[in-house]
Amino acid sequence: MYHLFRKLIDINLLYLSKYSRFFLNFIQPRPIEASFKVTERCNSRCITCNVWKNVPKNELTTQEIENVFYQLREIGIKYIGFTGGECLLRDDIGELIKKAKKILRAKVYIITNGILLEEKAKILLEQGVDYISVSLDGIGKTDEKIRGVPGHYEKVIRGIKRLRKLSSGKSPPINIGTTLVKLNLHEIPKLIEVCKKLNVTWSYNLLDTSLYFFKGIDTSQLLVNDENLVDKTIDYLYEIKKKDPEIINMNFKSLEFAREYLKNKKPNFHCTMGYLRVLIDSSLNVYSGCWALPPMGNLRKENLKDIIRSPKYKQRTKQMFDLNCPRCTCGYAFSLAINFLPSSLIEAIKNFKGYKTYLKMIV
Repeated sequence: MYHLFRKLIDINLLYLSKYSRFFLNFIQPRPIEASFKVTERCNSRCITCNVWKNVPKNELTTQEIENVFYQLREIGIKYIGFTGGECLLRDDIGELIKKAKKILRAKVYIITNGILLEEKAKILLEQGVDYISVSLDGIGKTDEKIRGVPGHYEKVIRGIKRLRKLSSGKSPPINIGTTLVKLNLHEIPKLIEVCKKLNVTWSYNLLDTSLYFFKGIDTSQLLVNDENLVDKTIDYLYEIKKKDPEIINMNFKSLEFAREYLKNKKPNFHCTMGYLRVLIDSSLNVYSGCWALPPMGNLRKENLKDIIRSPKYKQRTKQMFDLNCPRCTCGYAFSLAINFLPSSLIEAIKNFKGYKTYLKMIV
């Protein structure tokens, strides 16, 4: 309860800091969420990403990851996500979920490409995963072209249906995440309809080549160059959000941000991710809530608490707040919610039903 109260104070101070940096002096980096790349292995061949092209080095052992859980508990982490690579490639993914919930007493989510979702559905449910985000980048062949895996679309659909069946319809919240690119922007309405039929939510990611695992990709067929299509798509999402607020896991400020970003503009905002989230990669490097910046330390050499409390970490978070950085899109939706805190609260109250997924993760 104390951590939640302290974080509420920090959020209010972060909001006030956009008017005066004076308030930043009273905020310490106190992340409550951790995102953990538990493997570099990946069974996708996405044209939007380089992770699968890398040859993984020594995989973290179960014990090494468990040791990190104790350090995360020490700094007050309440939400932890397993990513990769592809986290479901780990044979011990069920054990990791179980240990994370026991040691951290935290909510656990996974981000998966969905290829192994049908196969791993039972173990995910048995170990009590709290939230699942599955990548789907279009309908049928469009998705398969972007993901580089024949049959990917159907694998994801079957995996979600399997989760629903095994849990008698009471599975944890499931979200479909789509990276918006030129190849799929015209299919967003169809994807929304798929989500409605599956009774899952939908959100989007914005392609960002400043992140180290996206650098060097060929963007010639990915970057959107049709501003009319951008406006048409975002306007459509606005209408869907108004009519059915439960389906889209993004707020209105995020939609407007996407409109500008997809038109190759640089929306202005204050990044708060350094204060809210810590990132750990599969080599145990620690990042200040952003994959586009160099790591701040390594858990094989330093304790996580010491890294987070160091003067250089605090200085980094201030630099991120002022966008003295690559201006990536890591967690921009959360930053926007804090940047526009009063209107965000009003929107949440008006669309209370649409925020049930978030409430299930928080409570």
